[in-house]
Amino acid sequence: MKKYNLLIFFFSLFFPLISFSQSLEENKSVSELVLYQLNKERTLLKENVDSKIKQMDAKISNLDESIRTTNSSSEKIEKLIERVQILEEKQQELDKNLISVYKYNYSSAVLNLASMEREIKPLNLFNSFRDFYTTLDKVSNPMNYEGYAAWFKEFEKYIEENKKDEARLDALSHILQVTGNLAEGTPFTGMFAGSLFDGIGNFINSLGKRDKDLREKSMKMFKLTTSVSQFTHDKDLIETEWNAIAKSLDELKALQEKSMNENIVNILGINKSDFKKRFTDETDAKKRTQYILDISKIAEDKIVEERDKNGENWKQDFYNQMVTVQNLKIRFGTLTFRILENLDKYKVLINKYKQDEYLKDRVDQLDLKLNLVRNSFESTFNPQDYIKASNEMYIVE
Repeated sequence: MKKYNLLIFFFSLFFPLISFSQSLEENKSVSELVLYQLNKERTLLKENVDSKIKQMDAKISNLDESIRTTNSSSEKIEKLIERVQILEEKQQELDKNLISVYKYNYSSAVLNLASMEREIKPLNLFNSFRDFYTTLDKVSNPMNYEGYAAWFKEFEKYIEENKKDEARLDALSHILQVTGNLAEGTPFTGMFAGSLFDGIGNFINSLGKRDKDLREKSMKMFKLTTSVSQFTHDKDLIETEWNAIAKSLDELKALQEKSMNENIVNILGINKSDFKKRFTDETDAKKRTQYILDISKIAEDKIVEERDKNGENWKQDFYNQMVTVQNLKIRFGTLTFRILENLDKYKVLINKYKQDEYLKDRVDQLDLKLNLVRNSFESTFNPQDYIKASNEMYIVE
């Protein structure tokens, strides 16, 4: 049950289906609209800057020619002063373009960082995946199979009648009392399974010719128990990976929150509660879009402020933050790969037991529900697209 609860916890943190998929599509639309608008502004500014620089370069060429051909010292000085002024103006235009590039890239970093918070925020996913994990749990418990509970009562009766004479049966009786109601999902694995197998074997061997029907039924239930036990063991091997994935998700969430504080709060000076209200929890995509566009203006002002204050060193801090956000997004995409790979292990598990005469009907049901889970996840989080977008989130000039 501990591992099963871990799965519920993990999926409640991470896996969305229809409603969350729609939310991510809105996120994507907001991101695309904001970046389109910012890139449009940047492109117009760049075209204007390029045009001005082209004119300035032409003026500089003409001045150079005049300086070279004139014999007047005063005229030469005048031309040189004008040339310096044009070079200063040219540098100012180049600075405008550089700032526009940093504005776009840093705004992209902030937008992607904020969107990531909406993607990994805790969600109530267990209801969405109830069918799959309920079926998975039922396959793992022989008490859910027809006739098993009634037969098990006969077996328990044998245990109680013979435990005084057989130490293993006495130990098994103790385990059964400790575990309580097996129908609640006590896994038939480990030491419990070993003791159970011994006890069932002894029970079958104790049955004489007069108990032919019970003996045949007991053999069938014994085989069912071994199949379920091995299925549960194989399933548990898959589920141990969720521990590592859940840990990675927690680490990612902590790093994302740290980066949010550094950028939103410390660098841009935005109140975190206000940001949460106006972006993270805002359901109106238009309002979220406008809010991020407003933040991009704050980012631009901050970039200009840092350039004026720190001269040549102003770019490093923004660059470091952009690299950090990009790495977080790539890490998130890699995590979705791991999740998808682990979901695929359930497919291998299902195929392994599809021909088992005792499990095949339930395993077939499990297969249908797994396909729904996997398809829903893949349509919501496409790892390849996510990582590709992460690698292309910035422009380089």
